Amino acid sequence: MTAKIVRVLLVFTAILILGFYLPDLFRSRFEKRAGKRLLYYSEVKRDFVFSEEVYDSLRQANRMVYYDRSGNPLTENEYARLLPFDNARKLKMLGMMPDSLMGEPLTQEVLRSVRRVMLIGDRGFDFALAPLFESCPGHPGVDLPHDLFRIGRRGIEFIDAATNSVDTRKSRIFDEALREAGFRAPARDIFGIPSTIKSRDDGYFVVDARGKLFHLLMVHGAPRVKAIDNDFEIKQIKCHVPGEIYCHIFTPDNELYALLTDYTLKKLPLGKNNGRFMLTYNRYFRSYKNLGQDSSTMYVLDRDFEPVDRCAIAVNNYRNSPAAAAEERIFPFRIMLTPGYAHFIPIPNPVRQFWPVNLFFVLLLVVVKRLNRCRLTGAFHLVDLALTAVFGIYGFIAVLIFPNRY
Repeated sequence: MTAKIVRVLLVFTAILILGFYLPDLFRSRFEKRAGKRLLYYSEVKRDFVFSEEVYDSLRQANRMVYYDRSGNPLTENEYARLLPFDNARKLKMLGMMPDSLMGEPLTQEVLRSVRRVMLIGDRGFDFALAPLFESCPGHPGVDLPHDLFRIGRRGIEFIDAATNSVDTRKSRIFDEALREAGFRAPARDIFGIPSTIKSRDDGYFVVDARGKLFHLLMVHGAPRVKAIDNDFEIKQIKCHVPGEIYCHIFTPDNELYALLTDYTLKKLPLGKNNGRFMLTYNRYFRSYKNLGQDSSTMYVLDRDFEPVDRCAIAVNNYRNSPAAAAEERIFPFRIMLTPGYAHFIPIPNPVRQFWPVNLFFVLLLVVVKRLNRCRLTGAFHLVDLALTAVFGIYGFIAVLIFPNRY
């Protein structure tokens, strides 16, 4: 009996191992690597340019081609010259850097104005306890405080990390400031950058029990609270390092707002999207590239967040291929290393998608056992059939690796 139980455990372990390696093995055999197709907005041309990886049958290798929106081919150097912010080092080495751009000298300061930020509208992790930094420490950077704060039903509380006790005086001062600004406890969400790796601290953005937004800072040890007039529901806030934008705000429908440092809220004209953007901005334009599974759409805005242009390109990906459809039906599940974001992975319905394939492997296992003259009414043979019915191909292979010899 002990040997049979150990065998069942080995079969289950094999199922987990197969769930990790087998889908990757299948995909590496059938997935056709699509050439890269990239979309950029040229500040020089004030239009979109493209780069694409194509297969050269003569050289038996991939090569890059470049072209503009009208399909006119570009050389590699012409393409680089149209994107000075992305190719500054190369253009300087070749002596091809433009002297000016949009009537302004293209200095090193202008070239360094480019920033890139990933904006994701999915909910992240809530701050149960967070450090409130001093926003005016008198020197560059920030210092880690000795306490942490939380905002529960009793209002804001500061907890001394050394003694694990509540600083009642500091808590009362900050709680009064929040209440005077119209804040109602408890906090629904708290967003910020709880890190010392920044030039200065811009505090936290707190959503109260009614869904109203507040900006909380500590300036020279005293609270500073600003109520922000938001007439929309807040799903997620992406805070930025010090600059002209405090943060980007996502609604449940993935509408996107930018909160400026003068507390102006700008609703961005980005159309219907999936809440995933790559933001690139410089002194002249802001481009929001919506990264979808089937397409990539770039929205270009000016410095005042007014629309300039947009362009969408199709993405030829594995997800829409026949091999991917077969993978979804053959493999009941897939084990992946997902650090911190496993709750974003959709779980398929095994009854709807896998039962025909799983039933096939159960019948195949019955045939194998009958050929081996096994007694199918035995308890552990029934366990083998049950594992195959639930885990499909994984269970079938695992049972064959560790056969039931009794």
